[in-house]
Amino acid sequence: MNAMFKKGMLASVLAVATSSVMAASSVDIQVKGKIVPSACSPAFISGGGIADYGTITVASLNSTSATPLEDIKIIPISITCEEATRIAVTFNDAHADSGPTQVLRTFFIDDEFGREAYQTAGLGMYNGKKIGAYSLGIQLTKGAVTNDAGDELYPTASRDNGTSWQTIGGQRYLKVNTDKSELYSFSNTLGGTPVAQTKVNFNVGVAAMINPTNDLNITDEANLDGLTNVELVYL
Repeated sequence: MNAMFKKGMLASVLAVATSSVMAASSVDIQVKGKIVPSACSPAFISGGGIADYGTITVASLNSTSATPLEDIKIIPISITCEEATRIAVTFNDAHADSGPTQVLRTFFIDDEFGREAYQTAGLGMYNGKKIGAYSLGIQLTKGAVTNDAGDELYPTASRDNGTSWQTIGGQRYLKVNTDKSELYSFSNTLGGTPVAQTKVNFNVGVAAMINPTNDLNITDEANLDGLTNVELVYL
């Protein structure tokens, strides 16, 4: 390799190096991160969220009409937040394939529980037949809903994704939609808008009925299999 060629290569290397140094004459400082809402978590206060109707004999059920089960089961729920937060919940029937598709003709043991298809949930299947239905309601009686200080709160509902709020229901239970079409939150006043809380304790009542046994034709054990998802929503 002659001297002239070596000098040409060296000049090229120096030119590239000089160009690279000049291209990196500035650097950028980036500031990153994210802000998230205060975390809230729901939990069952007792009973593990199970409404257990125990053993039901076929002889105790109606053969040609639905049988409302006598007991209202109460599911206590607590929502705890890291700091005061406006929250709501929705309810969704996870076994909707076994639920009613039209309004129920028979009333539940308490007529404040909804009978429309969107207010009911399924109890599972037995040999391809729907076993029955259940309905949910947030308890409205005095002292049933409280915050961490023990102050009374009032359930409130929104059918327009939180634009407006009102108490929809009776004197004992606020009817619950089981298709996530309604938000349920908690206010300091009756019919008021949601108020930020660090903790909310409330009760969900469960009312159930079994379909006519003539349709079910039960010859062995038929297990009630209702499942509703309670989902937390940040407002």
